[in-house]
Amino acid sequence: MALQTVVLVVLAGSLVVTGVSGHTDDGGRALTEAATVLALAACSALLALGFWRGRSVARTPSLLWNALLVIVGITVATSGAPAIGVLVAVVGVISFAATLRVPRYELDDDE
Repeated sequence: MALQTVVLVVLAGSLVVTGVSGHTDDGGRALTEAATVLALAACSALLALGFWRGRSVARTPSLLWNALLVIVGITVATSGAPAIGVLVAVVGVISFAATLRVPRYELDDDE
């Protein structure tokens, strides 16, 4: 999740540079996309923080997040960027599998 957060922050930065430098037809749209990606990065960072602190409550949203990441990867792969799409889908599958290994929270635990 931390690696995904870093990638999202870099992507948001790239969108800001593209929007501000005029290398796009619509700078406002690029900045709006950057804000959206930055919001997703914040969500990813919260999940990463939850895992770092050992909170099993981060497990379910992370499973959903990574399942959606696989779908995004497949969409990107079939929309003209197969190498990037496959990479995104593989990261999603690996992250999903890693998240499955996180122990579940039991209500009767004293911790």
